[in-house]
Amino acid sequence: MKKILIVEDEEELAHNISEILSNLDYKVAAIVDNAKSALDFLEEHEVDLVLMDILIHGDLDGIDLAYKIREKYNLPIVFSTAYSGTEYLERISSEIHEGYLLKPFTLDSLKTAVFFGLKRHEEKSGKEKKPKGSLKIMDKGYLVPVPHSEIVYLKADGLYTKVYTKAKSYIVRDILKGFEEKLPPSQFLRVHKSFLVNTAYIASFNAKKVNLGETSIPIRRGLYKELIEKLNV
Repeated sequence: MKKILIVEDEEELAHNISEILSNLDYKVAAIVDNAKSALDFLEEHEVDLVLMDILIHGDLDGIDLAYKIREKYNLPIVFSTAYSGTEYLERISSEIHEGYLLKPFTLDSLKTAVFFGLKRHEEKSGKEKKPKGSLKIMDKGYLVPVPHSEIVYLKADGLYTKVYTKAKSYIVRDILKGFEEKLPPSQFLRVHKSFLVNTAYIASFNAKKVNLGETSIPIRRGLYKELIEKLNV
């Protein structure tokens, strides 16, 4: 059940929103009416979304509070306000909210704003987690940008390196160490003097080898514990 923090200075409205959200199978984590209470609550509790009124009690308004929350927490924020003037809209960056709910709102509009607020945040977080970047490879006279996420492993072959992707393989005139320096260490690991692997493709492993689907690759002595830590096994 998703937990929602309501930041609203109209007490009666806040409790009405809380009741509606509860009926929609959300859990209301708390109701607060100022920035300090909101920040204090988030220090001690986890929530999945903040429903934020713009005009709240205290020195900081909801927009200022949203920026502070985003500095520290990866949380979706849906603004709720009776004001649609440009003086507020111009201060709201698309980076600090996933929705905007204009008062007075209906049950359906509240339901939609919260649902899509959570959904947009999940989609945004998913995109951010996808590895970015590509390896530039010359193949038959053409420059081919190969996404890091497509590379399964690389194998040293003298002064050359064989790059194996999900679709095909390439032979490049460069030593394996050169590729190790180009590829992100958070994603690629030198498991053996002759092999550099994309850890995302490791299906299983033991003290002697890693299995990348149908391909098995030997690993250097002492790597087993490092693999357990790196893969959070």
